[in-house]
Amino acid sequence: MAFIVRHVSRTAGGREIVRARRIEKDALTVGRAADSDVHLTDLGVMLHHATITRRGEADAMIATEKDVPVKVDGRSASRAAINARRGGAIRIGPHRLVVSLGEGEEAGALVVTVTRDEEVTAPERDAHGLAGTVPGKRRSAWMFALLILAAFLAWPVWTFYQSRGVEQRPDGFHADTMWSTGALSSAHANLENDCQACHQQAFVSVRDSSCLSCHADVHDHADRDRMARAVAPPDFTDRVGLVFADFFNRPRQACVECHTEHEGAGAMAPTPQRFCAECHTGLESRLTDTRLLDAGDFARDHPEFRPVVMTSPGNQPGARPSFARLSLDRRPQEDTGLKFPHELHLSTTNGVARMAQRLSRRYGFGESLGCADCHTPTADGVRFMPVTMEGDCQMCHSLAFDRIGGTVRTLRHGEPAQVVADIRAFYRGTAPPRPIDLSGMARRRPGGDNRARTVGRYQFAVATRYSGADRAIRRAFSDGGVCFDCHRVQAPPRGAEYRILPVRQIARYMRRGWFDHAAHVNEDCTECHAAERSESASDILIPGIATCRDCHGGEDAHGDLVPSTCALCHNYHADDGAPYLVRGRDVRGGGRDAQGRRAREQGDRGR
Repeated sequence: MAFIVRHVSRTAGGREIVRARRIEKDALTVGRAADSDVHLTDLGVMLHHATITRRGEADAMIATEKDVPVKVDGRSASRAAINARRGGAIRIGPHRLVVSLGEGEEAGALVVTVTRDEEVTAPERDAHGLAGTVPGKRRSAWMFALLILAAFLAWPVWTFYQSRGVEQRPDGFHADTMWSTGALSSAHANLENDCQACHQQAFVSVRDSSCLSCHADVHDHADRDRMARAVAPPDFTDRVGLVFADFFNRPRQACVECHTEHEGAGAMAPTPQRFCAECHTGLESRLTDTRLLDAGDFARDHPEFRPVVMTSPGNQPGARPSFARLSLDRRPQEDTGLKFPHELHLSTTNGVARMAQRLSRRYGFGESLGCADCHTPTADGVRFMPVTMEGDCQMCHSLAFDRIGGTVRTLRHGEPAQVVADIRAFYRGTAPPRPIDLSGMARRRPGGDNRARTVGRYQFAVATRYSGADRAIRRAFSDGGVCFDCHRVQAPPRGAEYRILPVRQIARYMRRGWFDHAAHVNEDCTECHAAERSESASDILIPGIATCRDCHGGEDAHGDLVPSTCALCHNYHADDGAPYLVRGRDVRGGGRDAQGRRAREQGDRGR
């Protein structure tokens, strides 16, 4: 069974165009739907209007959907038989379908010829269309255009001007909020009902003056002249964008270029990477005096990390420590004034491990020491507190040397002059059963509570007995002594006192970047820090960029990699709250700038 569907149309000159196609099936679908076998393009035709079914060799049957009548040979019917030998005509709206029996090459097929009669009478057209129900297209277009202008332009503008000078709008709907693309971020959520705080002029982009009315202390990223010279020349696409920005009153290099609002509640959307890359790629050709290296994408175009390294803790009294920003490619070494081998303390088989096992019940150690046994995170989990003798070391490295009744006497850590005075005072009193020996106090045999140990109970490697205070003092500050094992000691000239070189712990290595340990709390420390293999306190245990790239990709990273833009680790404004800002001596673990540093760290935590 086959049908041949012919669509007949005419050109403007009256020439007839016939498009025919053969359909091998028992029934044809007729309607406005694109998948209809006989596609009729008129609003008066339903999507699925009728079905023409073949019955025998020369007969057909038409049945309409939902019993909607059509004209079959001039008679209105919703179902009718058609004799193809005589021919039959079906009228559906302005369309005329003539059913006939094929001849010649078309023999055996039913031919359905579709023409459109543009001169259908008004009553007939209205019976099948919507012309009598809705206004015409032109009138409808003008009506809807005026309605849209009134609802989305005139009404919001009127509302905007009615709210001038109103700091807190009343609850309810305000027409100008229809222009908003989304909710404000959490940083500006308090301005939700005070639109004029930022949008001070109608049809004018937010100006920097609006931002600075609240953010008066925000500094520029760099000198404005240098920033202007650092920007790469705009290409064709950028120039087109600048033309549109100027046309719509959007200022150039304004706050709103990076800080986009109305993107939804929560944290403000991070600045797209291209705003950073347009200056920080090709810097050496535009700012020849810069010390910054080019960086365009973390995965493809980023230099090796350059942490701030303490090259000297300040060996002379009153001397300031010296720092240098060195690339990890150079395998830099630092000098904090401390002797500390991580490998020795993290071993699982040596005496340190056995001591950890002995003290595990009291201090919560495991089978051996771990990173968390000495390194205590800050309250927010971002960084770590400085390691202290009293809080982290003294449980194993006791400085006890005498017991009087139930009181244990200890040497004063960090006060060499007081240590000397205590030893001399000890020898001026009742002489002990044997002279005090301070040669192995920092490496005692594991076991027991070292805080309560006294000299009479210690077993020392050195068997020589000392009879005088001078010898005991000299032994404490010499190779193998209690102070010498962990600290660098300066032997005094005759008549002077021993001096311990200062120990200064760097509070922040990544001066230009930001790292949050709390975001990596599920990772094991040794996955990034090679502490288990470090045999010297001078090793820099900061992981290189290759380690970070195991998890972090560039802005367009996908799969298991974390998409990481510039804003993930770097801040733009160099104010006192910027996470990467570390000025001069602020990188130390303490000192007279500690109060200012703590204030800045409070700002870091609020980031």
